[in-house]
Amino acid sequence: MKNLKFYLIAVLFALSFSCKDSSDYLDPEAVTGFELDEVFTNALYTQRFLTDIYGRINTVLVQGGNAGARWGGEVLLEVATDNAVCFSMNNSPYNFNTGFWNSLNPPEFVTNEWRYDWAGIRACNMFLFYIDDVPENAEYGFNNSTRAIRKGECFFLKAFFYSEMFKQFGGLPLSDKVIDITDKMDEPRATVDETVAEIVSLCDRAAALLPVSHPANDYGRATKGAALALKARVLLYAASPLWNNSSKPEDSPFRGQYDAGKWQTAARAAADVINLNVYSLFPDISNLFITRENSELIFVRLNQPGNYMTFISIPYDLCPTGRVDVNSGWNQVTYNLVKEYEVLKDGQAYLINDNLSTDIYDPQNPFVNRDPRFYRDCMFNGFPYQGKIAQFGLAEGGVAEPEHNIRWEGRYTTYTYCIKFANLDIVLTGSGRNPASAGDKTNQNYPYLRYAEVLLNYAEAMNEAYGPEVDGLGNGRTALWAVNQVRTRSQYPDRPEYLGQTGGMPPMPTGMSQSEFRERLRRERRVEMAFEEHRFWDVRRWKIPAAEMTDIKGLIPIWGPSGVRYEIQTVEENRVFDARMMYRMPIPQAQINVNPNLVQNPGWLNSPESSE
Repeated sequence: MKNLKFYLIAVLFALSFSCKDSSDYLDPEAVTGFELDEVFTNALYTQRFLTDIYGRINTVLVQGGNAGARWGGEVLLEVATDNAVCFSMNNSPYNFNTGFWNSLNPPEFVTNEWRYDWAGIRACNMFLFYIDDVPENAEYGFNNSTRAIRKGECFFLKAFFYSEMFKQFGGLPLSDKVIDITDKMDEPRATVDETVAEIVSLCDRAAALLPVSHPANDYGRATKGAALALKARVLLYAASPLWNNSSKPEDSPFRGQYDAGKWQTAARAAADVINLNVYSLFPDISNLFITRENSELIFVRLNQPGNYMTFISIPYDLCPTGRVDVNSGWNQVTYNLVKEYEVLKDGQAYLINDNLSTDIYDPQNPFVNRDPRFYRDCMFNGFPYQGKIAQFGLAEGGVAEPEHNIRWEGRYTTYTYCIKFANLDIVLTGSGRNPASAGDKTNQNYPYLRYAEVLLNYAEAMNEAYGPEVDGLGNGRTALWAVNQVRTRSQYPDRPEYLGQTGGMPPMPTGMSQSEFRERLRRERRVEMAFEEHRFWDVRRWKIPAAEMTDIKGLIPIWGPSGVRYEIQTVEENRVFDARMMYRMPIPQAQINVNPNLVQNPGWLNSPESSE
């Protein structure tokens, strides 16, 4: 065993870090007297240590109480995009959207990502430093074959932590060193290309060691496909305009050296996942996110069966009796997103715009004949739920308030709610904050990587490299082929909430130009990956104009004496999106105070670049 004396971070099986006045690489107050040498002489403790590194990854879906999402509560990251709003004015998303933050006081998800990802990387470095010396142990199933797989998992996890920070910050300090309590934190930021190369190298090393699948009792561990899919995602980001800017072509911590060939590299990486022939699109879109194991999932966070995401999605008064928790309706869908779900008519799909004929789309009957994914993702006025028909909206002319409106007092509501991760069949009783009294439970695993994303990543990279219908890699798979795999999977299930509609999405047409296909693909990605933490980063890596992020609309049902009508209204949130700054998140100033070599991102205080 290596004769080094480091100390185990507290707590061993939680890897919990706090941030005082020291660097988050290692907080001296987070130290116990349990020496790491002791941990890594025991195969059971060694493998538990690795399992707990998985726990450093952001949970995204709330399991109960106020922990889980990036904001530390029930609100998903999507509410900081044009896809969604949260009605409350007293939370971190509202402060983020309205600009009440800066690098001195950044939002929770920025500080937490920096803190927890570095904690995870440090733990990975510890594990990789010691793992080769851990004795084999037949009782715990630990032999040299297992050792190699566990190393592969750790390479993947380290790459994952780096990738989460890369999409926020760009170039990062890179180190394999196991940090001692006495070490000085002065590592400078690597360039973007160096950071991407490190992530790709870790993914390649992981893929070489990992199996394509694990035994049932190890389901959820990283696989070869997970490593290759993560590599493909990072290379796609690296090829995108924010990180691959022809007007600023030099490699730096803020962007890579410009190279149009990066799109080809990203396409080949996504093709490697497809060529495994391991994954396929799950046919039933209504059960995709509540089916614990299915053909589409590549890397997921395994959660205990629960119902809290269903509790916070379904408005209280719409539920049958027995539910006592009124906490609901947090993540509300904007009209900006609603209109992206196409309308179906006679086997054709149409984008909603001002020129669309009323015999295809009736603005006063807006929720029929929509993309099947709309009914999976959104609950709206008229939605059938467990024997009731939802009644949401504003009341005017002496009409009584619709009976199923959410009860929470707030600034606004769009009256359309995200239900993507809810199970509409379980009966909610008691309180979602008390799992013992909350009734039926459902699987609530969150897909960090799924096959639909791989196909969309491939389609984007192929289009940018070759165009929509050119078989540039010689594998018979074009950009158009890939996006149509995802698109045509979307069929109406035989369920009440799909309004008895049949059929599904037709393929995208042939004959589009590269720019036309780019626009259509971005819409497709927005719909398919809604509320899965992609939109926030996509608008940044694509450098979407700020105006699109701040002009937020709701499709409002208005109940009057003559019935219900619908109006498109502005959500008065006064959003701020300064593209000079907000394409990249700021490194928290507290971290720069510890390590002055962490040069700040463009536009933020004391950055060497004033704007993008």
